Amino acid sequence: MTTVPVPAHVPACPSLESLPAGAQDLATDLRAATIAVKNVQGRAAAVAAPAWTGDTADAHDHAATRFATRLEAGEAALDRAVVAADRFGERLSALLGRRDDLAELRAALNTEIDVLAADVVAAAIGDDRHVELRQRAGELSARAADLRAGIAAWEQAEADAEADLVAALRSVDDVGQGAAAAVAAGRPGAADLARRLRALAGDPVALAAWWRRLRRAEREALTTEHPELVGNAGGLPVDDRDEANRGQLARDLDLYGQRRDDGQLTRGDERRWANATHVHEALEEYRELRDPATGTRLTELIAYAPGLHSGDGGVAVGFGDPDTADHVSVNVPGLTTDSASLSGNLDKTLALHQAAVAEDRGSVASVHWADYDAPSGHPLDPFDPFGQLDFASVALPGKAEAGGDRLADFVDGIRASDQGPPAHLTAIGHSYGSTTLGHALAAGLPVDDAVLLGSPGVPAADADGLTGADLWVGSKDRDPVTLLGGGPLGHDPAAAGFGGTRFETGDGELRVEELLDNHTSYFEGASLDNVAHVVAGAGDEVTEQPPRGAEGSAHLTLPELLVASSAASAGHGLAEAGAWLWEHTTLGGFR
Repeated sequence: MTTVPVPAHVPACPSLESLPAGAQDLATDLRAATIAVKNVQGRAAAVAAPAWTGDTADAHDHAATRFATRLEAGEAALDRAVVAADRFGERLSALLGRRDDLAELRAALNTEIDVLAADVVAAAIGDDRHVELRQRAGELSARAADLRAGIAAWEQAEADAEADLVAALRSVDDVGQGAAAAVAAGRPGAADLARRLRALAGDPVALAAWWRRLRRAEREALTTEHPELVGNAGGLPVDDRDEANRGQLARDLDLYGQRRDDGQLTRGDERRWANATHVHEALEEYRELRDPATGTRLTELIAYAPGLHSGDGGVAVGFGDPDTADHVSVNVPGLTTDSASLSGNLDKTLALHQAAVAEDRGSVASVHWADYDAPSGHPLDPFDPFGQLDFASVALPGKAEAGGDRLADFVDGIRASDQGPPAHLTAIGHSYGSTTLGHALAAGLPVDDAVLLGSPGVPAADADGLTGADLWVGSKDRDPVTLLGGGPLGHDPAAAGFGGTRFETGDGELRVEELLDNHTSYFEGASLDNVAHVVAGAGDEVTEQPPRGAEGSAHLTLPELLVASSAASAGHGLAEAGAWLWEHTTLGGFR
């Protein structure tokens, strides 16, 4: 029998030398530098025509105009560099996806080669299978050759991407090249683009369509000239908003940090610098998280406004890309929400994201939305009466109503920027955030599911009057906040007859010192599992519990809970004291 030529294994495709997240970091740094240069250029142009006259005024005008003109060259060069870095990152993401495909083909092909080799060894001399084996060997050899060619093409594409980036940066790396770019035909005019963006800002669907028609250079020119507009414009792609916001954040850290070092910060600047620092530190905690499909950062800075909401700042951070995900959740926090609380709240959103991803029912994006003026401050700080008043506003629905309007605008924007079939969208409100969500729902918030956690009340007497979405309620019987329903913030959505589905959360601990933990632990245990089921579209897997007040259910009223928890704490304290005495005195035996 003629020997069957078994083809050799196909070697692995090499790893990317440059990574998509690294390209994103490069683009962010370049974008921040561009924003800073454009700010300086704008100031120089603004002061070029002084209010006074005479030789000094003429000299001032000449110097300022010349300086502004020279900065134009730097702006044009940096804009081109940012575009090149963005393109490089996109090409790396595509290469990463192709590499995964090649690796999958290689694994399957090498397995078939191993099977062929085993069959060849097992075949007896003179076995009439040799024709079939040789045919299989020929087919596998042809596929192996094609795969090797595909891997070689992949390697060449990676080299081309890096070469193109270097060439693009070298094309604007001196003053002359920058000056030529500044006067090049077709250079976008950011002022006209900004006017158009402002005109469309109230219509996210129209804004999304307009943005898609822009050239990449036009988008980038507008992003670096007006990052605060692009970053917070509902309807624009989330990736583009993230780029604008990160550029603005980096610029703020540099500007306010320098002013702080120079002792020039105003009170408002101090708040903006502190808020920018909080946002930066929170993002840094998760900088190593990567989107497995693209290799890019898992976090998206979807909204960033450090000067809004009475100085608390506005921010929204997503894990995953809402524009491409199958399932999107928007999580609205409550009392004490400000930029300083971002890090702790992101832990909860990430826990939900990971739990929803583990459901394995499609791709997931999970957004922490804190872009409304939630009650904050400290009720016991005698040096901050405004903070005391802000905290006290938690008893009133005013900020929830205003926040509900802003939430509706945000969700409309997320809907408009969706790039595929409409995502399954879930809105989640915790504590005062549930009241905020309730006002948005009552006004027609376009979501598929709504989850109310630890709610102190919503502005409708029943589920039908609140929303057409499927309504889910998480309410621990030992959470004092959720026993406030029926008060000034509205109706208790966990009550019998309201009409929502109350899901299992556990009751929580009874001791008074544990009551706050009961209110803040809805993103743990059975409660987290059930919310993840809802987010991933697996409502049939949610474990339910009876509504509060339903036949067969038992719960304490708020006064009863406070009395019982105080007694439990006292009893626990006595038990601990007795144990200590037993261990440390002669009560426990002669020592």
